[in-house]
Amino acid sequence: MSDDVLFFLAEEVEKGKKCALLTVTAACGSTPGSVGQVMAVTLEGASGTVGGGAGELLLIKRARDAIEEGESFFNFAFSLSEAGMVCGGDIAGFATVWGARRQLVIFGGGHIAQALAPIAGIAGFSVTVVDERPEMEGFFAGCRFVCCKPEGYPQVPIDKNAYAVICTHGHSRDQEALAFCLGKPLAYLGMIGSKKKIAMIYQNLGLDSAAAARVYAPIGLDIASEAPGEIAAGIVAQMLLVKNKGSLRHKNG
Repeated sequence: MSDDVLFFLAEEVEKGKKCALLTVTAACGSTPGSVGQVMAVTLEGASGTVGGGAGELLLIKRARDAIEEGESFFNFAFSLSEAGMVCGGDIAGFATVWGARRQLVIFGGGHIAQALAPIAGIAGFSVTVVDERPEMEGFFAGCRFVCCKPEGYPQVPIDKNAYAVICTHGHSRDQEALAFCLGKPLAYLGMIGSKKKIAMIYQNLGLDSAAAARVYAPIGLDIASEAPGEIAAGIVAQMLLVKNKGSLRHKNG
């Protein structure tokens, strides 16, 4: 395995970028690549090679699609003749996306967010907290903190298929955050609040049933608790159910 490829991978992940490491595990017939060749791919660049040519371009595109879609692993196999290469052999392998922690964006930096951020971090999420109060940044060591009012939300870096939790310090702020989030291709969108408050916000925004169905509200599993830490645990549990396509049924049930 090329030291240059590994160095590139480590350097890009250290910068906070996602990087796909492609490894060839099988090569049959006439192919420009061989077993063991590796290539690291980011959205902006690449290092190494898995054979070059049109086949490699297809794999680079596949790797970048995986990074944007939030995939952490994929297999690949194709005939080079299908890629327009005259060598006509077959190639196969796998790719692992490094730095592929799912992004969680928390709108609001209050007690729920302060409990939620560390639990979500332990569960494997990369956490961004958005709050207009600069003094809240001190509660979120190890997290990205963006200080802005709702008009600044479009500048908040949000990954495709990110997870978002709305728990600001006011109903109007929750409503503005929800209006913004509904325009994003999120994997999960949850908002804290009573059923009465949620219904009022939906009405104010004129949400139809399809839009409302996108929102987990009231947020989290119904754990019958008002303790911030327990509410946060219920939120993370719900996000993991969505992420892993799980269910509340016991494995032995």
